[in-house]
Amino acid sequence: MNNLFSIKDFIPHGYCLAWSPGLLWLHVISDLLITFSYYSIPLSLIYFIRQRKDLPYPWLVGLFAGFIVACGTTHLLSIITIWIPLYWLDGFVKGITAIISLVSAAMMLWIIPRALALPSTAQLHAEIQQRKAAEDALRESEYRWKFAIEGAGDGVWDLDVVNNTVFFSKRWKEMLGFTEDEIGNSLDEWEKRLHPEDKAGTLAVVHAYLEGKTPTYTHEHRVRCKDGSYKWILARGMVVSRSEEGKPLRMIGTQTDISERKQMEEKLRDSDALNVSILDSLTSQIAVLDAQGVIISVNNAWRDFAEGNALSECSQNMLGINYLDVCKHAINQPYGDEASAAYMGIKAVLNGEQGAFSLEYPCHSPNQQRWFYMTVSPLHGSRRGVVVRHLNITERKQAERVLIQLKAMIDISLDGFWIVDLMGNLIQVNQAYAQISGYSIDELTNMSIAQVEVVENAEQIKTHMAKVIGEGYDRFETRHRRKDGHIIDVEISVAFLPEFQQFCVFCRDITDRKAMEYELKASEAKFRSIIEVSPVPMALLSDEQLSLTFLNPAFIETFGYSRDDIPTLNEWWPKAYPDPDYRNWAKATWQTAMEKAQQEHTDVPPLEVAIHCKNNSIKSVIVSAAEIINSAHEHLIILYDVTQLKQIEAKLNAIFNASVEGIITIDMYENIVSANTAVETIFGYQPEELVGSRINKLMPSLPITINDGSAPIAEKHTGQIKEIEGRHKNGSVVPLDLSIAAYSLDDANYLTYIVRDVSLRKQQEHQDKEHLDQLAHVTRLGLMGEMASGIAHEVNQPLVAVSSYTQVSLNLINAENPDLVALSEILIKTQQQALRAGQIIHRMREFVKSHAKHRSSHNINTLIHDAASLCVAELKKNNIELIFELQHNLPLVYVDQVQIEQVIINLIRNSIDALKHLPAQQHRHVTILSQLTANNGIQISVKDNGPGIDLEQQQKILMPFYTTKTNGMGMGLSISRSLVEAHDGALHFDSQPGNGTTFYFTLPIQ
Repeated sequence: MNNLFSIKDFIPHGYCLAWSPGLLWLHVISDLLITFSYYSIPLSLIYFIRQRKDLPYPWLVGLFAGFIVACGTTHLLSIITIWIPLYWLDGFVKGITAIISLVSAAMMLWIIPRALALPSTAQLHAEIQQRKAAEDALRESEYRWKFAIEGAGDGVWDLDVVNNTVFFSKRWKEMLGFTEDEIGNSLDEWEKRLHPEDKAGTLAVVHAYLEGKTPTYTHEHRVRCKDGSYKWILARGMVVSRSEEGKPLRMIGTQTDISERKQMEEKLRDSDALNVSILDSLTSQIAVLDAQGVIISVNNAWRDFAEGNALSECSQNMLGINYLDVCKHAINQPYGDEASAAYMGIKAVLNGEQGAFSLEYPCHSPNQQRWFYMTVSPLHGSRRGVVVRHLNITERKQAERVLIQLKAMIDISLDGFWIVDLMGNLIQVNQAYAQISGYSIDELTNMSIAQVEVVENAEQIKTHMAKVIGEGYDRFETRHRRKDGHIIDVEISVAFLPEFQQFCVFCRDITDRKAMEYELKASEAKFRSIIEVSPVPMALLSDEQLSLTFLNPAFIETFGYSRDDIPTLNEWWPKAYPDPDYRNWAKATWQTAMEKAQQEHTDVPPLEVAIHCKNNSIKSVIVSAAEIINSAHEHLIILYDVTQLKQIEAKLNAIFNASVEGIITIDMYENIVSANTAVETIFGYQPEELVGSRINKLMPSLPITINDGSAPIAEKHTGQIKEIEGRHKNGSVVPLDLSIAAYSLDDANYLTYIVRDVSLRKQQEHQDKEHLDQLAHVTRLGLMGEMASGIAHEVNQPLVAVSSYTQVSLNLINAENPDLVALSEILIKTQQQALRAGQIIHRMREFVKSHAKHRSSHNINTLIHDAASLCVAELKKNNIELIFELQHNLPLVYVDQVQIEQVIINLIRNSIDALKHLPAQQHRHVTILSQLTANNGIQISVKDNGPGIDLEQQQKILMPFYTTKTNGMGMGLSISRSLVEAHDGALHFDSQPGNGTTFYFTLPIQ
């Protein structure tokens, strides 16, 4: 054959004999036609979905289209494999086709019940017919309503708010003298027939109702008839349709002819003269204003209105003054808010926006402040205007103020308060007594005194009440029973109010006071018993005879002396202080302190002395005294045995100087007060050299910790261990751990610094970090050893591809007419596969090689992909799906690339180990997430759907050398945590047995 290739070259040996050329091409043409048909079906489905936007479950159609495309691809690959044996690709596509087929079949089983639940065309048609029937019934009801209204003699109108058109009924037009065709249906037709004086107010009322400012629309106004006359109309209406936003769309209403009623009102206004005479006889100040607010009439009381009222403009000639201008002028004067309120209220009544208005306001006069009550009401009749009335309510206000003050005093009083009638019933109770008794105010109201009294019976109560009525006042103590049954002592103060025939009662809870009195009576008896059982030595000293009247057992046991040994103070001195000089000092100091305390009426200050006991032992004692106010003028002498404390103090001083940690105490001015001997080892100074020096001599970087001589020590500087640098005497830097303790002594503040030289620890930490790097390198080598087979398979794929592409290239070169374009494409693919193999090997080499610690800026998502690429083979081997959920545009992190990749690989492999033992039919997946945390860090999570970690194992999983694997060392997670913590991050995990495990760690952003 002259052709470069023949069919035999691409058909495995032994198959040529089984295929005849005709059968072969029949197979090829059939598969091509099937492929074309399969590929055309998804195009039709896509066009159908785009045209039917309301198609339910469009994703199911898309899934079916994917199934058709996959089936067509299998037939196309059947043709290709005749010449090119791509059986792995054919099998892969068939596998995908099988998965899509199973999913499509499962989804069809899920969707069929839901599709059957959708309404059918017949059901939709029936629903539309029902809706039309309802609309027809509504329309018929509306016609009946209009017919009923017109039958009642009222006109009907229907306003389209959106289009500004209105429908007028036949009766509406007849009411004004028009036929049905003489008036159009525009809103302007109605507006131009409104009386000029009523137009603005009517439109304002309509707009106020449409805007929701008023709940109903009812208004009286005049409308011009066909013959030019005006009729009074009572209009009523309501909104019957609104938009989804609540805006009115349609409003219907009626109009009633009220002209006859208005004529009657006009006749009533003819009696104005009579009304004026009546008004003049009233004591209230009354003025009549016209529609513009001009005063047209006032009564005599208004003319006599006292001067100084900004809202009255009292003068003899008030007629013709615009009262609104008076109010506007008063806005800028005292009580301007009240003047403004009066102005707005009168305007609202004049405009018909409200029916009436009232206001209370104060008014200054040269001699006093007065209060007035102002009312504004509209004139009823043909004349528009308002009536303004002022009433002097000063006396009422004063009475109210007194009542308010009295009520406030009663409400805030801690004592209970009653108002009691002559029958002994409580008719008013304050909150204080409700708290005392435990009852509520409602429960106490109408209760009788006998229900809360304990000691007194009904007859005794009546006797007390009669006494109070006769004398006007009484005060006594009694007992009340609380709601919970407890008995309390109460002091009663009661007064009789003859003008009201009631009793005013104050109740004070004196339970605590009575208990205190009882305790005081018992305290004297307890006093001596307390002294007797006290473990502290005590003695009673009489000032008059200087005798020791009482020694408690602790005194006798401590010092060995009984009262017979030392009956007086003079007997005590030589026995307690045998040394004459010491005795004279102690005696003089004690007597001076006693005299000073008596003069200044204070306690005797403590005095530390050494007392010689009866058994010749010496005890260190702190002596203090307190004066007892009684007839004997005694002093209580208290002697605290501090011998053991002194011994402990000596031991503490020895420990203080023997401590290996430096202990330095400074005062409020940062001067060193004391230092132990360990300071010399740390800083090179002897303690004596440092006393009086500033603390910054040893620790220059130490911040100021005490503000000034009077300010307390800040608590934020205590209870913490800080790392700082100290300065040695030779000038060298000493790394230190510093902790601070604060205390106060004699109103002075002090700080104690405890410092430890951590030079050796710092060296050890540096060695530990180097050891960690070495251990991490060894771990990476171990990881690569475990992953070797998978990575070898990963490298083998591109090498096999290179070999195949090379063979095809040789075949193209050996052809008579080489196809250089095809040859170029094959060579490019060969290069790509070779580079891929090289990149895999390069990444393996970079990962396992030992390197110095080096940090640089990296994109964390790139590190995740690079680390995951080394685990792809192992994931495929165990049939595990790898899912990335990475947040985009994350800030860079400043890390050691290899160490962070090692952490990610360790976590992925842990998830692989957890998943590979799951049943084969169970879906396995590992999800890697990255996200920005709330504290500006980056969190990386590795999550699997494995069996989880047992609660017992969760306590040990991060410990070194603990492992759940049969051949594991237990160092992977421990090293990972150390690497993360070395980057100032933290490694954690969450696990629920049976629900998988999530390991996550955080890194600070650059």
